[in-house]
Amino acid sequence: MKPILFITSALLAVILYSCTTAYIPPELNTPGFHDANEFRGGISYGNSGTNLQLGYSFHKHIGVTFDAAYLRTFGSEPRLQRNWGMGLGYFTPLHKDKSVYLEVFSGFHISETRSAYRDDGFEPVFENGYENSQYNSFYIQPDLSFPFTNVDLIFSARISYFNFTKYETHKLQQPELPKAFGFEPAFTVRVGGENLKFKSQIGTSFMGLLSGHEFNSTYMFIHFGFDVSF
Repeated sequence: MKPILFITSALLAVILYSCTTAYIPPELNTPGFHDANEFRGGISYGNSGTNLQLGYSFHKHIGVTFDAAYLRTFGSEPRLQRNWGMGLGYFTPLHKDKSVYLEVFSGFHISETRSAYRDDGFEPVFENGYENSQYNSFYIQPDLSFPFTNVDLIFSARISYFNFTKYETHKLQQPELPKAFGFEPAFTVRVGGENLKFKSQIGTSFMGLLSGHEFNSTYMFIHFGFDVSF
């Protein structure tokens, strides 16, 4: 366990390294529904803090999702991020043997991020910086899931539109509010029994500015946790 914890800590340290940031990608909610009346729930920890994910398929082809993420760190580079969202989607097997499923979810997130840093150098002068944001995002997310006996493999891509309702930075007074789109491919693996599995997700985040002031974001994300289903 110690090597795994060390590698995880090192990866998170590299991923989180940035002076300030206005966006830290939360875990993609990938329920991987197969039939009606399925419940999926999970909790994980990663670059966006603690992530809670829920999903329920109330029809043989339609399901709903809810997810929330909370991050709070202290020290020379404190960060606070609150994020929650909901989605509605369609799922179906792509082959008669049900070896692969397609699901497409669409929904929204409401988020707030605060970040800062204090840069002390060899000179007696130091620099303080900050970047704060509030934004709404709307997304569409296709998933391909491959269920095996004790392993689930899921390939996902979240495409989002970001509309900032508040943006502050030490670099500029009253900057123009950003609008942007995001593309976030991710790979999820779940390993374990029928009702309880260990899960891990790794992905990248590509942000494209449409208008307004340029903002910082985290380019990679990784999460580890557990998933329950029944």
